[in-house]
Amino acid sequence: MMRITKDKSLFPWAPRAASGNRMEIMLDLSPTAIRDRRAEHDFEFWQLRTPLIKYKIDGVFPYGLDNGCFSGDLPSYWWRMLDQAEQARPVFVCLPDVVGSARRTLDLFSYFESATNGLPRALVLQNGIGDVSIPWDKIDAVFIGGTDSFKAAPEAFAAARCARMLGKWVHVGRVNTARRVHEWMGIADSIDGSGISRDPRGEQLAEVVAAIKGSQPTQSELVLGNAA
Repeated sequence: MMRITKDKSLFPWAPRAASGNRMEIMLDLSPTAIRDRRAEHDFEFWQLRTPLIKYKIDGVFPYGLDNGCFSGDLPSYWWRMLDQAEQARPVFVCLPDVVGSARRTLDLFSYFESATNGLPRALVLQNGIGDVSIPWDKIDAVFIGGTDSFKAAPEAFAAARCARMLGKWVHVGRVNTARRVHEWMGIADSIDGSGISRDPRGEQLAEVVAAIKGSQPTQSELVLGNAA
């Protein structure tokens, strides 16, 4: 049984590595499945929760809270998850968004903003984000959503780099390949992907883990870098 606590620091955000290359992987799986994946891949996976699948948290893994809006609607269970987030603080909470439209996503952000007071808000970045103003003073994180082409677009990278300079958490969704990992290494703090979560053979997850391990410095390399 999960031990609920009102301590807001239950899941403090992990400090970024000195090289700026730290990248966490969030899996949309149950706590039991995440433990199994940790053992299989020797990697400390975190959890991504969505109101569509409704996996529970167990008070052990840091987690991010998505909104499930890619289905075209806001699942009602999102509200219940907000209540749970008040007791077990997530790394970020994604406010509702409209896939492919930054302007309409900002409309939804303004409407739902008050529902997430006191929680670490994440604005989902969508196509066209380069043409609108981001309410940086009202968010703690950005979630790179949008179309596949948007995830490789200059406006997405520019907004993410700006977020990092302002000390915001940067999460990228739908990262299922080593190529995408390399594109976002040094910018993204965390990633997720339905492919790496659902692949029954675990090949996609193994590829992504290998890409991250190959890109991130070892502890000894960090020590030598700091000494220099």
